[in-house]
Amino acid sequence: MRSRALLGTIVLLAACGGRQSATLTATPAAGPADAIECTRTTLGKLKFQQVAFDVEGHRVVARKIDDKTSRPDPQFRRIIDRIEVQAAPAASGKTDLTVVAHTVAEYETHRGPTEVEENASAEATGAAQAVIQACGQP
Repeated sequence: MRSRALLGTIVLLAACGGRQSATLTATPAAGPADAIECTRTTLGKLKFQQVAFDVEGHRVVARKIDDKTSRPDPQFRRIIDRIEVQAAPAASGKTDLTVVAHTVAEYETHRGPTEVEENASAEATGAAQAVIQACGQP
């Protein structure tokens, strides 16, 4: 009986939890370090601000704040587009480049700033595609 309840909970969570981020992948000819350097340059040209960079793990996270969007909620502050990129050596000897685009709405609550993830915006998805086009070519 207990396993049925657990199984039901897992199925319910899987059905309710939709993926809100956009994930793109590529296999560039460049090595992981060169692919990440290309990514950093491309995101800078797109006016994204780098917030994290892991040299050894070949990861970078950048964000772009949209203060122009408004909503009729007094707690709403702004929209933040976030791009996460990881380059890793693949078993085939090439590089796997993974780009994930996120969009979050930031609210000011009694506990402080609170981020609520939304579907990836067109700007975040477009930036992810630009990274793949610029840095993910074989």
